Amino acid sequence: MLFIEYDVTPSGEVELVALINAVEEDGRDPDGSAWLEWRSTEFEDSGMGCVAVPHDDLALKEETEDPAQLRAIVERIILTDRAAKEEVSS
Repeated sequence: MLFIEYDVTPSGEVELVALINAVEEDGRDPDGSAWLEWRSTEFEDSGMGCVAVPHDDLALKEETEDPAQLRAIVERIILTDRAAKEEVSS
């Protein structure tokens, strides 16, 4: 499973931190849920800065060679995730 780690600055800018392929070599965590649980508890943002890439978006990302389209896909994933998390926390 692919995850995107990101930060949101105090001014509201989103910064991409990392792309994480969270599949263990032995196959014990095929969907990355154990990694996500660890990520959510070990970082001070409690998971606010991390999102799993949905399978449909992963397919779109892998199909494109256009940097602008790739950026748009990643931005949409992050903004959708952040909006949902901020709605829940408010």
